Amino acid sequence: MTTETIFNIIPSLIAALAFIWGVFSYRNQMHAQLFMEFTKRFEEVMQSFPKNAWSARFDIDGKSPAKSKELSLSVLRYLNLSSEEYYLQKNRWLPKEVWKIWEGELIRTLRSPLFIREWEKLSKEFETYPEFTKYVNDKQKNVK
Repeated sequence: MTTETIFNIIPSLIAALAFIWGVFSYRNQMHAQLFMEFTKRFEEVMQSFPKNAWSARFDIDGKSPAKSKELSLSVLRYLNLSSEEYYLQKNRWLPKEVWKIWEGELIRTLRSPLFIREWEKLSKEFETYPEFTKYVNDKQKNVK
């Protein structure tokens, strides 16, 4: 290999490495933005819950809050957000580490008496997304 050939290869290698670094950097930036956006949306959904209703999901043996349209709408908002997160995870657009964190919270919430009760009537809203419906049903299966 001649010196001239080496000098022709070096810029190409540098350009290839810069491209690869740029792709990884962009990907990491997109993951961070996605995480921040969904965290913001999660907070907005939490703010929509009636007082003391959200904390009822921790009281597995306790009584769920009274039924109301406001509560059902808040649960639907949470389920919509969760279905979007599930979609991103299924299509590998969400880092596995992030999904692992979010899924633990999601499963705990889905298994609460409040969400089991509300899912019975809200599941119809997800007929066009049978994968998510199956996911929720599977997570709630052994709890009922």
